[in-house]
Amino acid sequence: MESPMAMAGFRKLVTGRTKRLTPEAYAKSRPTRNSLVEEEAFEGGVRLKAPLQTQGTGVMGALAKWARIPDTKEFELETVGAFVWSLCDGHHSTEGIARKLRERFKMNRLEADTALDAFLEALARRKLIVLAVPKNK
Repeated sequence: MESPMAMAGFRKLVTGRTKRLTPEAYAKSRPTRNSLVEEEAFEGGVRLKAPLQTQGTGVMGALAKWARIPDTKEFELETVGAFVWSLCDGHHSTEGIARKLRERFKMNRLEADTALDAFLEALARRKLIVLAVPKNK
């Protein structure tokens, strides 16, 4: 997996922690899908429909309703993204997902780890997943 320095921003984003995770803790962490996200399979991928934050009940809420701003956002994931999304179930660790990514798509370790880290960061930034970090014993 990536170095602790390279992943510091991502870890803070998904865990809310200011303390850096060790590479071992990050590798054991388990990405989990947001339960509010709906998914629909299509040929070669998956379409995600995620609720947007509400606009409020005041003036901004009234303007949002008047402008007919949608209350959801859709994302389409192609084959590799859909594969990773299916493994973000809270049971697979990031290390395990990276291993399955390498096996399924014949990627080398650096390529798989880099792509996975960037993809998980994008999903977390859009609040489609959270990263469950194991407690220190």
